[in-house]
Amino acid sequence: MNQRSPLGYSARLGPQSSAPRRGASLPIGWIAILGGLFAILVLLWIVGATGATEQADATDQSAELAEIVRPALTRAGYGDIVVKADDRTVVLEGELATRADVVAASAVASSIAEVAYVDNRLTYVGEPELGDLPGDNTPGPVQGGATSTDDLLLQAAMAGIAARDPIEFETGSDELTPESATTISQIAEQLLERPLVRIEIGGHTDSDGEAEANQLLSEARANAVLNALLAAGIEADRMTAVGYGDALPVATNETAEGKRRNRRIEFLVVV
Repeated sequence: MNQRSPLGYSARLGPQSSAPRRGASLPIGWIAILGGLFAILVLLWIVGATGATEQADATDQSAELAEIVRPALTRAGYGDIVVKADDRTVVLEGELATRADVVAASAVASSIAEVAYVDNRLTYVGEPELGDLPGDNTPGPVQGGATSTDDLLLQAAMAGIAARDPIEFETGSDELTPESATTISQIAEQLLERPLVRIEIGGHTDSDGEAEANQLLSEARANAVLNALLAAGIEADRMTAVGYGDALPVATNETAEGKRRNRRIEFLVVV
């Protein structure tokens, strides 16, 4: 029924529809809830992306550390060792010839500034892995090599020094480079602290040239190092110079880097 309003207009009596008009906005409470959910989703995405980036960065750093340690071990004569890294921890796996080699390889890895801890899982022929090294295991006799803890530690120290700063020569000659003087001095300091120890100085070349010429060059280079240590105060009867030519490579001779690694001087404690 219609009824005229006081102003003369008709007014419909009865229930009015409460349905919202088309295009009406959502209530403020719903807007706040949806906004909060959106913010949470964005935050979760940011956290996930950051975590993935950090994990990728950590993986890259571990790979880089392994690539730093591996060439150092190769230069020291331990190119067959498997090197893994987790953050700043380096894991060494494989089998070496002697206990002295196991200790020395661990010392080489430990000598690298980026390495915080060495997980040494190396074994030597016929023996189980030695665990944390060097120094916390009582070594048994090793034929043709070091037999005491002090000898093993000297072997490790010399290997570490030679790996960090390899002794080098002018191209095709037995003339030591000026940069090698520091390494010679550090080796001499180690030997002066242990006046009863004898060492072998081993010279090695790459495969370029004739084998006979390489043999002579390796002998000359080993003798050059012996003379440098003699000048530093080490007695001649404590040292033996041996040339191995290109017979004992630690890397491929097919690349420049491999050849560089094969041209090396190694120090071995002998009894």
